[in-house]
Amino acid sequence: MKQNFISSGWLPINKPEGVESFGVIRELKFRFKFSKIGFVGTLDPLASGLLLVAVNKATKLISTMHLKIKTYKVRIFFGAQTKTQDIEGRYVDYKYPSHAIQERASKLKYFIGAYQQKIPIFSAHKIKGKNFYELARKEEFLEERFKQVNVHSLKITNQNTNFLDVTIDCETGFYVRSFAEEFAKSLGDLGFAMSIIRTKIGDFNLSHSIDFQNILDFSDINDLDSRIVPIYSGRHPG
Repeated sequence: MKQNFISSGWLPINKPEGVESFGVIRELKFRFKFSKIGFVGTLDPLASGLLLVAVNKATKLISTMHLKIKTYKVRIFFGAQTKTQDIEGRYVDYKYPSHAIQERASKLKYFIGAYQQKIPIFSAHKIKGKNFYELARKEEFLEERFKQVNVHSLKITNQNTNFLDVTIDCETGFYVRSFAEEFAKSLGDLGFAMSIIRTKIGDFNLSHSIDFQNILDFSDINDLDSRIVPIYSGRHPG
């Protein structure tokens, strides 16, 4: 019989690649009984990093936490384009990178601030009650749609001819995969997101999160309770 978990708060989890965000919730619900449980901001299966899980009364604060600044690290690969804008999709075009590395910093400046970003067809964005990715997998026609996003900062951390590592501070609703393709196109080349890691949501930091494997190893309700960040504790999460 599952143990009833009565505490409320946040559980910052390091989600690995290959695991769905809802898969993390399923694992927790398999082991424990909650009044309510949810998370802040979906991470694609091929993205990794901080998944902030809300337990019980903390679920009422998900919409507020969702508005906090999020930080991502993305590696952009130059020289090809994929259908899904990441490594999951098949290549649809190739072109050896022709731009100069020195151009990148100046081009990045145009992506800081508010702008209209194209919504990727392989996304959870809905139209007439259906997710874009459901329609895309059926190869149904999808009219291009855009939404306003807001980027606070972009910082280059590593690069060579074929790739670029960028740290992004942005507001909710930003599509990192779309940014990777958009930025490559701004340089006159093709590109996609080779890897995406979310490192922060507000004050919550990936460095203070729980590895997903540790959740699978939880054997007692006290294991979970000791890792919960209470809603009104005043503890700094990272």
